[in-house]
Amino acid sequence: MAEDTGFPSKGLISRGSLLDVRDTIARPSLDTFYEVEFSFGKMDRWLGSLPNKNRTQGYGFKKKMSLLCTQAELPGTSFVPSTAIGHRQGIQEEFPNLRNFPPLNLVFYCDADQVIIQVLESWMSYINPIFTGQSEPAAFSRFNYPEDYKETIHITKFERDSFIKKSRASSYKSHFTQFEFVNVWPSNMTSMRVAYGDSNVLRCNVQFAYDRFFTSYTQTGEHKYAVLNTPNDVVNSNSEAVQRARSNAEATAAEKLRNRPQYQINRDNLNASRRNQSSGNRYDNSNPSNNKRGSAFNR
Repeated sequence: MAEDTGFPSKGLISRGSLLDVRDTIARPSLDTFYEVEFSFGKMDRWLGSLPNKNRTQGYGFKKKMSLLCTQAELPGTSFVPSTAIGHRQGIQEEFPNLRNFPPLNLVFYCDADQVIIQVLESWMSYINPIFTGQSEPAAFSRFNYPEDYKETIHITKFERDSFIKKSRASSYKSHFTQFEFVNVWPSNMTSMRVAYGDSNVLRCNVQFAYDRFFTSYTQTGEHKYAVLNTPNDVVNSNSEAVQRARSNAEATAAEKLRNRPQYQINRDNLNASRRNQSSGNRYDNSNPSNNKRGSAFNR
């Protein structure tokens, strides 16, 4: 049996102080730092004419969809197990048989130009278009080929310290967690209720189906200390990186002090000061009349 597979011994149970785990528990991941990117490559087939720049405020409809996506989901996954029963042994085991990917749910704020609804409705209408007049009683529809409407969506999860500049005292940068959803298509767009009374922003809930997703963890860099909203943006002040940053700051301050302009000292005043020190009258004023306002040296 491996050494670390048994029950934990008394010495392995954490008994340290809060200072020992401060850098670990001080960096929770916040759910407000994310971005959804709609990497559409076949929109010329299912969308047709693009919304003009006046309706998208010059950003393009994909950027507008990204900005108005107020809620997203990081994907989960599950397995469908198969059970193996050992008769006459009293043992029952389960093994993974099929992997399931739950749908992707996104929530959008609807814009006044109805760009979000137009794009989603056009996408769904292309999947199963009506080939005759829409108002005809004998209208029929056919499904288009999946390779013509299945797209790609990316969700990037970042943290508040992911964009810290290298020039700052903290060199820590959290990783970007990126999810790529392959062969995405809208499977359900819920109804949106409108009513008289208190005004609320109209929201559009859309459920997307996909074949699979991939996860990528990017952003290289050494993880040495945590970052918080403190003056120095660091938590662990005893780490090597912080000590090195302090040393660099002190060296910079000393260099500025050495390069500071030196003021010229009057030689006569310096000699007079030396004479007073040698005569023992170090703190006496030998000529009080010079203290008068507007007076000059006696010549």
